[in-house]
Amino acid sequence: MNVMDWLAKMLGLPCHFLHHYPESKGGGVLQSTVSESTLIALLAARKDKILDMKTSEPDSDDSSLNSRLIAYASNQAHSSVEKASLISLVKVRFLPVDENFSLRGETLKAAVEEDRKRGLVPIFVCATLGTTGVCAFDNLAELGPICAKEGLWLHIDAAYAGTAFLCPEFRTLFSGVEYADSFTFNPSKWMMVHFDCTAFWVKDKYKLQQTFSVNPIYLRHAKSGAATDFMHWQIPLSRRFRSLKLWFVIRSFGIKNLQAHIRHVSIW
Repeated sequence: MNVMDWLAKMLGLPCHFLHHYPESKGGGVLQSTVSESTLIALLAARKDKILDMKTSEPDSDDSSLNSRLIAYASNQAHSSVEKASLISLVKVRFLPVDENFSLRGETLKAAVEEDRKRGLVPIFVCATLGTTGVCAFDNLAELGPICAKEGLWLHIDAAYAGTAFLCPEFRTLFSGVEYADSFTFNPSKWMMVHFDCTAFWVKDKYKLQQTFSVNPIYLRHAKSGAATDFMHWQIPLSRRFRSLKLWFVIRSFGIKNLQAHIRHVSIW
């Protein structure tokens, strides 16, 4: 938890992603891959929306409600978004981009309005910072306010380019990150941490816990409900201890040397 808070501060992420911050309900965890993180975020968004829909449609079953849900990403998004859609059975619509291969706010707004008229329920947007094909950046400053207004879970996939935000001069592309419900990137790219090591933060940890919590008697303990149990933040029950190798890199290089490395690589 401490290492994830350090890393979040190094990147300039909003304080609501920190474990240790007044009134924060969020926090970070190390997952195996960004693909898994995107799936987890979509499952959490799905669960949250289904619970909300059941307040007005209590007699509807989960499967019928799930069939009406729809998610969005740009047509430049990683294939893991499509895979998450296949696993969760949530339809995903890949939207066209502008001349800079960036997903813009007006495109998302028009798609949401169109799908609501069709009787669908928009729930999730995956915005990419550094697409695999051309390293394009979706326009968070435009997408964020729309997601907030429409009640959409905004997930940011910064798998490739996320490490660049260790350098403050690159954070102009970060404008709008304060609207994100979840954020993920790979320290195993650029940051010299070996695979597997994916950083994943969520704004509201309770939405993860309500998605993945199971409570058989053999998993209960004296601090159940009071302590942070990361088994409720992921698909597997057990987890590897990845934070030490991330800590070693941070301690060995320090922020200034990591920034120098990023600047050298980006110029090269």
